[in-house]
Parts: sequence; structure tokens; C-alpha cells
Amino acid sequence: MAVDNQSPLSSGGQVSEKLIIEINGYHFSKGCLYPKSIPLARELPYTLFVNDTEILSISTLPTHLEELFVGFLVAEGVLINKSELKEVHVDNPSRIVRMEIDAPSERLGVVHKKGMLTSGCAGGMVFSVQSSIHKSLKQIDITRVKISSVLERMKELDTFTGTYRVTKGVHAASVANQESTIRIREDLGRHSAVDKIAGWCFLNDIKTTDKMILTTGRITSEVLIKASRSAFPIVISRSSASSMAVAMAQQANIDIITYVRAGRFNYFSNGGVDLINDMDQSE
Repeated sequence: MAVDNQSPLSSGGQVSEKLIIEINGYHFSKGCLYPKSIPLARELPYTLFVNDTEILSISTLPTHLEELFVGFLVAEGVLINKSELKEVHVDNPSRIVRMEIDAPSERLGVVHKKGMLTSGCAGGMVFSVQSSIHKSLKQIDITRVKISSVLERMKELDTFTGTYRVTKGVHAASVANQESTIRIREDLGRHSAVDKIAGWCFLNDIKTTDKMILTTGRITSEVLIKASRSAFPIVISRSSASSMAVAMAQQANIDIITYVRAGRFNYFSNGGVDLINDMDQSE
């Protein structure tokens, strides 16, 4: 499994930011309440400027911020080609991310609004919904995905030794192929974790049409949009999916797998991949 060798205590950015802080509180156990130092995931707001225009602030786990904001703009349909991204600068002391983008004005206009994208699981804000769906992601060669690979890749995400193992307060997302998990990213909200994966793939010229994207959070319409913008053929979650996400996946030809737990899952087939049952079916 190829993931970053990054301590959960630091961000790995230009200026190291602690990802975990401890706050004194109390713990109740076996009928007793006693003082305890409780580890929590750190949350900080960063403001995005695109071509010197303030776009929005995102409250986030302060790690892999370039990938987060690039992934956000990919999900919004602002960035399509890597050549359009001229510069990204993360200023940790001032909590500002500046981007220079050479994109058509109609695309830039999509995000020329101010707002706050919270880290909560409600999704914060999304500039576009139905218009964000790619109407067809059908490929000439449909990727074959083994059921054993789905189960193993989710196991790798669930057992990732990151910030979640300490705080239990973040979500994780990953990009994977049949053989292994390629990259894992964490954030306070499931949407931001998916953005970081989308941003990493975009910045590193990773082909996504034959990859799986996995998440520990629910597959909502916003998460489905992000997967569609990045051209993933399948989205996999250990949690549930919303009815809107499933309906939008049908339009986008994206398969959805939910509740991947203990060797079981639910599957919505929309022509994204060819799911192969390679498991022993004997009881």
C-alpha cells in the first residue's frame, strides 16, 4: 500500500502544523468520572484566492492543502486541464491559499462567490449540482473489478494508521487499483478528504478512469459530483449513499458500492465497471 510516511502530528506542509491537539476534559468509565487529556483533530480555516479574488474559506485538517483546494476546483468544473493551473501558494501563517488559473471566464464565474465550506458532514456549500454531472463516462474498455479487491481496498482504508486512529474524528478517502491502495488522504469532512484525493490525482497526472475511489463517509450528491468531475467509474463507501447520489450515478454511469463491512456490501450497477465475483461462494 503506497501512502505517505507522514506523522499524524504534523501536516507535512511548508510550515508544520500539528494535526492533533490535546485538551483537558473528563472520561466516564466503569461508573467513574476522571480527568483525562483528550486528543482531538485540529481544525483551521483557510481562505482561497483565485487570480486575486477571494473565493471562499474552508475549515479543514491542515494537511495537503494544495491538493484540497485544487481538488475542490476540479470538482466545481473550474479546472479541467493541468496546464490551466499556473501557480499555487499556501501561506500557513496567514491561512491563505493563492492560485493563479488560466481558465475561461465562464468557468471562473462559477466560484466567484464568497462563502464558508465547513468541515461538517452536511457538505457546507456546493456551487453546482446537476450541471456538475458528466452525462457519460462510458469507456470502450470497461475496467474489470474483482470483489476481493473491493473488500481488500476497504480493509486497507479502515486500518490506515493516520489521524483517525488517534482522534476518531476525521474521514479518509483513497484512490486504488486492483492490486493496491495508491494514496490515502484524511480530513475533518468526507467531502474535503475526497477533494484531496481528486487534487492529488490531478496534480500527479493519474489516470482515474480505471481506478476506484473509496471513502469512509456517506456517498452524498456532493461526493458523487466530485467523483464524476474526476472521471472515476466507481465510488465505494463503508457507509451509506443518499437517494440523490444513486440517481445521479445512474446519469453519470458510475457504479456505487456501500456498506462494505465484514465481507458484505450493497451494489448499484450503472455500467461504470465490470464487477467480477472471484469469492468462494460455499457456506
